[in-house]
Amino acid sequence: MKRITRVALGAVLSFCPYPVAADPAPPQAAESVLTTAQSPVSEAPEAAPKAPPADPQSRKSGPVEWVRTLQLLQDRIAMGSVAAHESQSVLIARIEGDLLNAAPVVWTDRHNVQAAIVFALSGGGPAILRRLTAEGSPETPETALARGALAYIDGQEAEANRLLKDVDTATLPPTLAGSIALTQAALAVNENPVRAIALLDRVRLLLPGTLVEEGALRREIFVLGQGGDLKKFEILAIQYLRRFQSSIYGGNFRQRFAYQLTQLDFGRDETRFAAFTRIMNELAPESRRDLYLLIARTAIQEGKTNSALMASDKALTLCAPGSLEATQGQLYRAAAEIVTLSTFQTALRKLKAVDRTKLPARDVQLLDAALSMAEQIGRGLARDPAPPDAEASKRAQAAAADEPGNLIPKVEAMIGQVDQLLRRSNP
Repeated sequence: MKRITRVALGAVLSFCPYPVAADPAPPQAAESVLTTAQSPVSEAPEAAPKAPPADPQSRKSGPVEWVRTLQLLQDRIAMGSVAAHESQSVLIARIEGDLLNAAPVVWTDRHNVQAAIVFALSGGGPAILRRLTAEGSPETPETALARGALAYIDGQEAEANRLLKDVDTATLPPTLAGSIALTQAALAVNENPVRAIALLDRVRLLLPGTLVEEGALRREIFVLGQGGDLKKFEILAIQYLRRFQSSIYGGNFRQRFAYQLTQLDFGRDETRFAAFTRIMNELAPESRRDLYLLIARTAIQEGKTNSALMASDKALTLCAPGSLEATQGQLYRAAAEIVTLSTFQTALRKLKAVDRTKLPARDVQLLDAALSMAEQIGRGLARDPAPPDAEASKRAQAAAADEPGNLIPKVEAMIGQVDQLLRRSNP
């Protein structure tokens, strides 16, 4: 199994993944959150109550409440609200402006500093942390946390690790603890994945039902897959699909998940395939079909022939005859079969029969790459015909049947070249 590079795994643990489209939530639901969101942020700092900052009543229109409003909006994103996601940047900009314009006395209250740290680590950016850690700014017990969070946001991982590694999140309020623990996990994952998993477990327990939990769960699944803990990987994957499959980040998750399943090579043995099937059965038939197709395509690109065959077969049972999805399933299956001696001729016929007019551009590129591979394999076979000895021929066929993913030896170099074409066909 290929190992995911440090850079790729670090990207998996980045707090702000690139979103993908999701079905919109009911507009009235998202709008109600927006209405709540606009009220506290729109007040100018001068309008805040004149009570001392340490008074909890003053926090009802200050940083603590503003950041709580952002979290409520983000929790709707975890539930699939497109409207909430589209409004997030507007709300963040408004909160950032109010934080930067807040009177200096506001920052003498440690709760407000805690809120600012959470805001910065929740997509708010570093500006407020630069202000709070600048020379001459008031010192609070959270100032060191603010410096660590700022170093992390600025990409200074060594400094962030120095400042945050030994922080005991059990001593922090739950929201701040979740943000810091998620950051600690990102910093630890390359050197100490076991610690990263423990930290992500803690985040999930601290903030259930939130976007923070959704992110921690998503990240932990990929760390577990990389480490080979198949049982916990299966448990958490099922949990994610049951609770967060509507998340705005669900599409991003499914793409990475398809790659992770391919790396686990679920087609290798019955235990892995049974776990794979249990995970997939959590999805509705249409979603299951789409994920099977995505896995099949990914498996082809990663050279996992058995996995590609199994996933495409599963997908085809869920496809309507003559549909785009059925055409894709037939393409992926034939592309997987083309590199196996015993199925080469059948696969070639299937590839030639694929209706390319039904395919999206990326699959047309894959079809052309597979046909190019087939042409090169065919030329190799023509130069080196099958052994004339009948017994030798039987042995060759038996070997091919025992190892369906075995590449034809005479064209291994060609397949390596075409593999690059297949990879380039992935958008």
